[in-house]
Amino acid sequence: MSDRQLRCLILIFLFVGNMSCRKFLDVEVSGSKIEAKKVFKDNTTATNTLLGIYGGMHNADASPARLARSTGLSGDELMLTWTSDMEAIYKNMLAPNNVIGTNLWTAGYYYIRVANEVYWGCYSSETLDPAIKKQLMAEALFIRAYWFFYLTNLYGDIPITVTTDVNVTALLSRTAQRDVYQQIIADLMLAQTDIDEHYKGVNSKDNSDERVRPNRATVSALLARVYLYTENYAEAEQQASAIIAMNDTYTLVALDQVFLKNSKETIWQLMPGTPNTAKINTTEGNEFIITQSLKTDGQQAISSSLLKAFEVGDQRRKRWISTYTDSGVSPAVTYYFPYKYKVKSGEDIKEYSMIFRLAEIYLIRAECEAHLGQLSDALADLNKIRQRAGLAAIPEGVLNKDQLLNTIFRERQVELFTEQCHRWFDLKRTGKVEVVMATETPAKGGGAWNASKQLWPIPSSEISRAPNLVQNPGYQ
Repeated sequence: MSDRQLRCLILIFLFVGNMSCRKFLDVEVSGSKIEAKKVFKDNTTATNTLLGIYGGMHNADASPARLARSTGLSGDELMLTWTSDMEAIYKNMLAPNNVIGTNLWTAGYYYIRVANEVYWGCYSSETLDPAIKKQLMAEALFIRAYWFFYLTNLYGDIPITVTTDVNVTALLSRTAQRDVYQQIIADLMLAQTDIDEHYKGVNSKDNSDERVRPNRATVSALLARVYLYTENYAEAEQQASAIIAMNDTYTLVALDQVFLKNSKETIWQLMPGTPNTAKINTTEGNEFIITQSLKTDGQQAISSSLLKAFEVGDQRRKRWISTYTDSGVSPAVTYYFPYKYKVKSGEDIKEYSMIFRLAEIYLIRAECEAHLGQLSDALADLNKIRQRAGLAAIPEGVLNKDQLLNTIFRERQVELFTEQCHRWFDLKRTGKVEVVMATETPAKGGGAWNASKQLWPIPSSEISRAPNLVQNPGYQ
């Protein structure tokens, strides 16, 4: 199966992603939206409905680039270089009617809705191939868990919806984050049991060399992350170790090869859909790379805080960061921008958007091992990432537990920058956000920082449409 074939079939249902601006809590999901009896009667149409989610996630308001840019500006990774609609996020002054926050909420719940439709449509079908039915249901559970994870980390307590009944979803209230995590874990454990260990191709039956549909390792990667966030360190270590042990499939690769399509470091990527006349490989490359001007190219650059986090000799600063000099001002100003992806547009597809990769898994395991008192093992995992970046290994016995945890935290900052909201979520889950943002927010022109800004506001449009939704503190 070629990547061209898979992209073409993703395109068939790409309207799924383009519909992400619709409201969630009061949208009908049966009948005219997805005609379940017809769609889930056939293996091909059922598969294509699921593939439409992945195509939409690459292009829509909640693409990896949009998530990374929004949280990078909210935190201390990125600086705004031009006045734009991102200014409120950058200054930590997001309002309930802000279009960026609204679009992320709406897109996330849209994909949850379609995942629910796929799950229950397959569940009720009596004509789908049993193996395909099992695979599609498992992928739907994974997608639902994935979006619950992002929504709860952005907005806090959120509605849990596992049904397609509009009469139920319209009246949902917010669920405590601890219970959201329990739902995520339950979904992932069931998905892990049923999903195939191999990457599946366009027909959901044949195996594929394309790593663009989640497999069992992908589910384990999200489970490891969730267990880390919920401080279930033994469980997170177990999930991470299971992936690391698959060294015939997953290995660390050279820095310039990490973000190539289907690199051996890839656990899951998103591919661009077709038609793609501009030959945009990834939304990250298209939005982060500055080639012409600050106004037309991305409107953000790497912050001084992030630049200072790199040690002398760290090859990631050389390989994954590039510069743009604005000669239109006097004196000229040089800006730094993320350069993990090398293609902005106009080239044949050689990069895919990275969602999960092995380096994160090593860092998850290192952090868990440190918390569990396994300092030698934690240091060994940490040093694998450091040495790949051209840094010297840290000798044993130099760092105590707290120092090692802080070193791992810093390593996550320079390894995972502008990927998957890692830095913003790390600041919050480790309790460091108050100290960091007390300095960053005033420096960005946002006034004094307060704790309520850790969470984004529930969109006012959703509050007005869903009677049981309550706004986050500080945004009433």
